[in-house]
Formats: sequence, structure tokens, C-alpha cells
Amino acid sequence: MVDWRARASTLLPELSALVERESWSCHVFLSELWQLALDAHRDGDHEVLRRAYGFAHWCFRQPERFLSDASVVSFYEHVFDEWELRDEVAPWLPAEVVDRVRPLWEWRWPKERLTEVDRLLTRPGPPVETRFDGGL
Repeated sequence: MVDWRARASTLLPELSALVERESWSCHVFLSELWQLALDAHRDGDHEVLRRAYGFAHWCFRQPERFLSDASVVSFYEHVFDEWELRDEVAPWLPAEVVDRVRPLWEWRWPKERLTEVDRLLTRPGPPVETRFDGGL
């Protein structure tokens, strides 16, 4: 298994205290990572957003299902929980992630909310991958 802790420590020093707690799982870390991303959305901090979403996407793309699944249920499933930030969140979601997490959203949300998210996710924008360079 890849060492997610080493990568997280390097990429996200603001969460290093969480990484150092060996008893905490990547699920706890990814939940806290989402809180960091929420704050960055509110502050308009694109550097933190690039690193936070970049780390979540790196986890998602790991061949071991453990990290990939953890990113889906502990990060991506919750990206629209702060509904007022939906316009800011949508452009950061890669299509491959949306395809995998959408069934969880269908289970959690009313049809109206899902329709709005679908609308947001079909708007044209810059390729998401361009935001995830720089060490990822």
C-alpha cells in the first residue's frame, strides 16, 4: 500500500498534526481535508484548493481500493453538503469521480438537488486536471 501519510505531510503541512496521529485513519484525514477545502472555498484560496482536491484525487486514483474508496466516502460524498458553495465546488470535480460518487448522492439527496448538481457539473470550464499539477 502507498504511504498516504508521507504524501499528505508533504502536500498539506497545515494538517500535519492529523497525519502524525498513527491511530487516525485516512478516513479521518480526508474528512478534515474536506473541512480545509471548505475554508479555502470561503477564503478564495486556490492554492489550498489545488492541494486539497489534488490529494483527494490522488487517493481516488490509487490502484488499492482502500484509499480510492476512502476518498469517495470521506471526501467526495460530502462536497455539496455546504450547499451555498455548490457553484465553487463543481468545477473542481473530475468526471471520473462524479461517475463513481453520483450513486451516493442519489441515495442522500432529493431529486431537485441532484438535478441542480447535474446542471452545475455540465457547465463548461477549464479541464480539472490542470489544477492538479505541481507534485501530484
